[in-house]
Amino acid sequence: MKSVSAPLCGVLTVLVTAVLPSAGHLPDAPLTASPQQTTASYVRVEVWSGRSGWGLVAGVCDRHVTPCPDTLVDEGHTLPPQEAAQPAAPGQGVTLSVLDPRQGTLVFHKVFPLGQYWVHWADLEWHLQRVVPGRVVVMAVAVSGAVGLRHAATRLAALGSLFALHLPPAAHWTWVFVRGGRTLSETVTLPASGAHHAHLLLPLSTLPRPPASDPRWSYCAAHGAMGGLCDEHSPDPLLPPPPAPVAHQAALANVPVVVTAGARHQYLYHTLTALLAAPGALRHNVLVVLGDAPLPTVSLLRLLGLNFTSIAVSGQDNDKLFRYYRAVFRLLERSFPDAPAAILLDEDVEVSPDFFSFFSQTLWLLHADPSLYCINAYSATGFSDRVFHPSRVLRGSVQVQWGYAVTLDFVREALAAWPEDPTKTNIVIYDYWLYTFVRRGRECLYPEYGRVLHYGSGTNAGGQVSERAFLSKPVLREAHVPLVAVERLRQAEWRLDLSRNISEAKTLVGNPCSASFLPEPTAPSQHYVFYYRQDGTPEGGPDVTQSFGLQSCVGGWAFSEQGHTEGVSILNVGLHTTVYLVGVPFSPYSRLRPRHAVVWDESLIPEEEFRVVEANELHRHEFTPVIANQEVNEATLLRLFFRPAPPRPA
Repeated sequence: MKSVSAPLCGVLTVLVTAVLPSAGHLPDAPLTASPQQTTASYVRVEVWSGRSGWGLVAGVCDRHVTPCPDTLVDEGHTLPPQEAAQPAAPGQGVTLSVLDPRQGTLVFHKVFPLGQYWVHWADLEWHLQRVVPGRVVVMAVAVSGAVGLRHAATRLAALGSLFALHLPPAAHWTWVFVRGGRTLSETVTLPASGAHHAHLLLPLSTLPRPPASDPRWSYCAAHGAMGGLCDEHSPDPLLPPPPAPVAHQAALANVPVVVTAGARHQYLYHTLTALLAAPGALRHNVLVVLGDAPLPTVSLLRLLGLNFTSIAVSGQDNDKLFRYYRAVFRLLERSFPDAPAAILLDEDVEVSPDFFSFFSQTLWLLHADPSLYCINAYSATGFSDRVFHPSRVLRGSVQVQWGYAVTLDFVREALAAWPEDPTKTNIVIYDYWLYTFVRRGRECLYPEYGRVLHYGSGTNAGGQVSERAFLSKPVLREAHVPLVAVERLRQAEWRLDLSRNISEAKTLVGNPCSASFLPEPTAPSQHYVFYYRQDGTPEGGPDVTQSFGLQSCVGGWAFSEQGHTEGVSILNVGLHTTVYLVGVPFSPYSRLRPRHAVVWDESLIPEEEFRVVEANELHRHEFTPVIANQEVNEATLLRLFFRPAPPRPA
């Protein structure tokens, strides 16, 4: 019997007795019960959701015994009354808990702060995709969590949820289901002051478990959302075959690849799997450096047979990270003093199949051109509608980003300037600190088409900027891509080529925020230039307040002063169409401006033109939340789920 309960309002308690389908009805899910299993052990589950929090209690008992004598799971968070009414109460969001189908124990739990609109829906989707078939999944809204569901609601509906696509922002909801199987219980209440509870009896699976003597399955019995590592039907190989070499493999021979990691072992496994499968990867060059070394992460690395070490860190949030990365740089200096370069990668970054090929063709420039300090695999330019050239590499003033290479000389420079006490600097985000205090005017190389995807959610990965910077960046899924004109990336050749392109470009005029400003992608001319007012700051950088409106309208990087090359922003709008945005007088390329070319100055344009900038018709949709199901109410759901059946044909 399957029961789906759908209370729509009030304080409710719903009892659902769930007997799971037989194996014949669920071929891809280990969680099954045979028809003879009438007196076997059961898991009694209670899950509740409300404005004051959420809870999950599960205990093992015979179906005729009440209460259950053995509590396996007791999770939840209840807010005091004065906090429950706050719009940003701590612990709010959508909870995801995963139970082992044979024991009823909790193998994964995380709260996704989906009371926020931006970013976190993608993290929920990512984890759901890595729950293996057969595991029991328990979800609930804690305080508030439907606002930020967004596309994750589509994923939930595909998994079998009836209500996910129809939840209004203030709804409270619980759902218990078998991954790859079917719904056991689903409840929802529309805005209400109370909580609602669902109770169900869940029979434990009697399917044989893989041998406990196998370290893999011992690990998987305790951990969930690990993807192919714990898939009993089609498990990932623990020691995959070595990938094919790349054309310039020798350039990678003595280059350590350091993966910085901590307690997020689900992220780490996915990152390492992609890294070791990328052509050109050398397993013996990979070193995982743990700042936090909890047992699940250490056990995973031992299971995978990878080199790892741990370093002692202290502090909280960015203060802790600032100390941690200083320790990582010290480890590099001590362990690899003669390496030509080092590649660094965080635990929540997925690499492209072309990751090592890209570095093998560009690493030599770190030594050939002293005006460079890093090579990024992350694209500093390409949003989804601005990427056309997998073989093109650019340079610009950017910080080290997600998946980068630096020389050991730069590591030593950084350590010489790095304060022992983070309070001695006004910047404790380590990569921005390197950019501000150690870069000294140098630039980085980066691909137009990114070779990494920053997919994780963490201390500094949240909000609107992260969604636009991370999720909208396409990642190259090809391998062995030959880069074009790499030798022209040295500063002298780069400046010469950029000067020629700007000199030969057609000058654009008008309001950059109007719908007709940018040339069509099929325009015959390959180069366009637009001159706009931009002053310098006392620190020597460009004044970003003068370019924010422009960059926002044309789809460039608007959130900081990074991304330019000596005051020029390069914008691709078609396969053969490039626009150069030149800041006057900040950029030395201002000298190329024809005398008749007007400099667009946002502070001087007429009021009607400024209203066009404020309207930002080209890209405003990217920044305006569209809250789904804003007007859904009890009557809407009743009409949706209780429509009369169509009349039978005569």
